[in-house]
Parts: sequence; C-alpha cells; structure tokens
Amino acid sequence: MSVYLNRRESTGGATMPKANRQMTWMELAFRNAGFRKGQTALVWAILWAVTRESKGSDPTVEEVAAWWKANERTAYREQAAFRAAFPTLETPAKIFEVPEVRAKIAKLAKEGDEMEARKKARRRIPESLILDLGLGRAAS
Repeated sequence: MSVYLNRRESTGGATMPKANRQMTWMELAFRNAGFRKGQTALVWAILWAVTRESKGSDPTVEEVAAWWKANERTAYREQAAFRAAFPTLETPAKIFEVPEVRAKIAKLAKEGDEMEARKKARRRIPESLILDLGLGRAAS
C-alpha cells in the first residue's frame, strides 16, 4: 500500500494545491510522529541498516547499540520513535529497498567496519544520507 499526499496540503493558515504524489519517508515520519521523533526515527533506520549490512542479518536493538557504541536505553528510545513514525513497519528494511540507498548504506557499513581504531567516530552519519533516505518515496 502506497501513501499519497492529499491534493491540498495545509501550510500554516493557507492551503496550497499539491499534485497527487507518493509521500516521502520523511513526510510520513513527520506526519506520524512530529519533527523531532520523525528525525530520530530516520536516524534509527540508518543505524539499524548499517548494522544489518555489517552483520549480514537483521540486528536486535542491543546489537545496534553495541555496533554504534551507544547506550542501550538511547537505542530503545530511538526504536520507539521509529515505531511511532512507521507503525506499519516491523523493521526499517522496507525503507532500504531502493538500490541507491542500499549502496550508500553498504559503503557506510564498510567504512565503519574499517574504523576499528576510531570506533567512537561510528556514531556520525552524513547529513546527506539522512536527507537521501528521508526524501525517498514511502511505500508502506
């Protein structure tokens, strides 16, 4: 099931005509969970995807936290934001079905795996990757 924007979308007090188009992952996240939680949800999706690429299987919350050297409580909060933003998705896997995004995730995972000497730097995610992910078409 694809998610589409209404033909008229509210912007403050005015409405602007919008073409019927498929909603982006970012728009879906912000609509469902608000800006802050939506952004956190997209970050969690990237963290999860990079960990999955590195491990070769779907990671648990604890494995994501361990791979990124993050606190488990923080990882659970980020996962909760993901669930609020994307209530129909069990995991972020569907978000990363686009080959271009998967290639970027694979590159980031490879770089992370090669950074053994600088593990603390793993938490950094390029902002362009967050935007690429968030602006991809949502198909939930």
